[in-house]
Amino acid sequence: MSEPDQSVRVSNAELATVREAMRDLHRLLAVLDQGQLDKIVLTQRNQMRAVLVTLERYRELERNAASA
Repeated sequence: MSEPDQSVRVSNAELATVREAMRDLHRLLAVLDQGQLDKIVLTQRNQMRAVLVTLERYRELERNAASA
């Protein structure tokens, strides 16, 4: 796996550790579903590891990538 791009723009509200996500996944999903945040960036050992988005947003990203 390649190194994540460190130029990703992320606010503090959008950050969650993997441990927090495991414990509070239902709350994080609710925040995304309600549109309070566009994404949740999961961190592990102070490194960005993954991004959590709604299925709707993921489909939108796939459509945009396919048309590019």
